[in-house]
Amino acid sequence: MNAQNCDDPALLCAETNNEETITTANPVSFDCIDADFSFFYNFTTNNLANPGNVTVNIDVLDCFNNGLSDTVQAVIVEVIPGADPCLNSSYVAVSPCVSDTLNLQMESDDLQPNTDYLVILGTDHSPFDGPCGFDIQIEGPAVDISAGQFGDMGFFVTGDILVTLGESVTLSAQGADAIPGYSWSPGTFIDDPIGNDVLSFPEETIDYTVTGFIGDCEVTDVVTVIVGPPIGIPNTITPNGDGINDLWKISGISEFPRVEVSVFDRWGQQVYRDSGYEQPWNGERANGQFLPTAAYYYVIELNSANINIEPITGVITIIH
Repeated sequence: MNAQNCDDPALLCAETNNEETITTANPVSFDCIDADFSFFYNFTTNNLANPGNVTVNIDVLDCFNNGLSDTVQAVIVEVIPGADPCLNSSYVAVSPCVSDTLNLQMESDDLQPNTDYLVILGTDHSPFDGPCGFDIQIEGPAVDISAGQFGDMGFFVTGDILVTLGESVTLSAQGADAIPGYSWSPGTFIDDPIGNDVLSFPEETIDYTVTGFIGDCEVTDVVTVIVGPPIGIPNTITPNGDGINDLWKISGISEFPRVEVSVFDRWGQQVYRDSGYEQPWNGERANGQFLPTAAYYYVIELNSANINIEPITGVITIIH
């Protein structure tokens, strides 16, 4: 790409690497930059009330003159509204101005929503002395979108979402432009894959990717919905008659009146079976004898009328 000047900056997007080479004269003098050659980038912040900041990383790939690396300077600026983007007096720095021969990093102050900013790179390295190439990336909450859910107190929460099998969850996204909005993929277990808020009724743990636009930049985020069993299954009972942990009390199992519960010993012999599980098991065989201390294997078939749930298996330990 040819050098981009102040009134025709190149687009800088999150989640994108940009390898460029400065090839033409484009003088600039601002802050620590006093250079004959420059490159201008433009990025736009998201629409959140407090979008946060950005970090810009620049790797100088090839900027040598007589075997020595030439210096590259860089700064992030906001252009005063209505001012000429090519006048130094129009710039307000929103990051430290940095200078180095290798790698540079700039972290901005907290930025304004829906606002255009410039990244200015400058060098005195002449293209006649060889190429001056660099790789630039931008990241940070101000140029990204977020996927998550709104909690009970109305706060937006990101990170993995834990739901119980058979429950639904409303997934939400924020930060992107209202048009074209958001799209979610895959469309599995979702009522409608388009929109800020989508209803998911997951039958298994799944990663959802949400895509939106900030200005001309397409950005994504991923949220994982972890689906846990719809019942709580203790892994130990101590049926010694003290009233503490004597029974295998499976929470939530009353929601499944057609449940079948089976327990097997280490040799695969069935030692207990019940339909409906109206009374918690106390560790006895069908003949009323208590099973000895050991680990036993269970299979719980919920037989839900509303959702296909695979049999739940595990180990229950009896301790006397």
